Amino acid sequence: MQLLWGIIKFIVIILSSLWVGVFVWTHQPLGRYVSLALISVWVFFTLAVLVSIIKPTLFSSLLSHQSLLLIFFAVVAIAIACFFSMSASNERDWNPEVAQMLDYRLDSDGNTLTISNVRNFDWQDKTHFQPRWETRQYDLAKLQTVDFIASYWMGDAIAHTLVSFGFSDGKQLALSIEIRKEVNEQFSTLGGFFRKFELVIIAADEKDIIYTRSNIRHEDVYIYPINMPKDHIQALLFAYLAKAKSLKTQPTWYNSLVNNCTTAIYELIDDIQPLPFDYRILLSGYIPSYLYDQQLIDNRYSLQQWQQRAHINPKSKPYSVNHPISAADYSQLIRTDF
Repeated sequence: MQLLWGIIKFIVIILSSLWVGVFVWTHQPLGRYVSLALISVWVFFTLAVLVSIIKPTLFSSLLSHQSLLLIFFAVVAIAIACFFSMSASNERDWNPEVAQMLDYRLDSDGNTLTISNVRNFDWQDKTHFQPRWETRQYDLAKLQTVDFIASYWMGDAIAHTLVSFGFSDGKQLALSIEIRKEVNEQFSTLGGFFRKFELVIIAADEKDIIYTRSNIRHEDVYIYPINMPKDHIQALLFAYLAKAKSLKTQPTWYNSLVNNCTTAIYELIDDIQPLPFDYRILLSGYIPSYLYDQQLIDNRYSLQQWQQRAHINPKSKPYSVNHPISAADYSQLIRTDF
């Protein structure tokens, strides 16, 4: 029994120490080098605590085993308190591509939707672009379709996901749930567990937000038309807009596991059209197979056939900064095989 208790203490101490170390490194509250020094001291202190479990009297001339444990868990408690005291904010020096938050209004006729801060950047490469934030109008009477887009940037299991709403007059409105990076900040999956990023919903032109992934970043991008009644499509659109508006007054932390681009989509759809939870919701790269199983993707074709039809990159490969394509033509092009 004593051995089992010792093993449990070992595991708890190692996991707690690792959590504190990653938390400090993620936020680097005193700068890179001081934080690295603090983490190094913390690692040596953790080792001392672990050794004291095996030989409780080894450090007794300095501190008892109980005192070492008390200090250790006091530091852990302080780190946890700091974590939960962190408040999400909209007042930071944001990266230009997430600097603006969308807003919307519905005109008195009930059909004309006006959205401000629709992103329509002209991208030259991954880091150079001409910023453009626009105000656009959409006729809800012409709302017809919603498409699901998966952009694979880290293997088969992980993809960035977004949706695009289509109107019969040819307009497309892409909506993407993303991390809100500050200037000079880089995405970190670990950081996403430690309140490093806020959540933002970006409204964008497809030539901006999809073309950038397929032709600038060279990610593998797939687009799938979703089977939904028109009233559900409109409800989903307004659910996105309401969520975006709430983020303006109630900023929220992004979380790599439970509050990300895919889990948020699932929650929005589930409120309109209840869906069973599935592990694939957490492994976003497998969402197309989940949607297929739920018959949200047309089952007249196999999933493999859909993947061939949905793959954007072979269609858009000929186009580049030197051989451009218009936004309207790009939206038509990526739907060629539908």
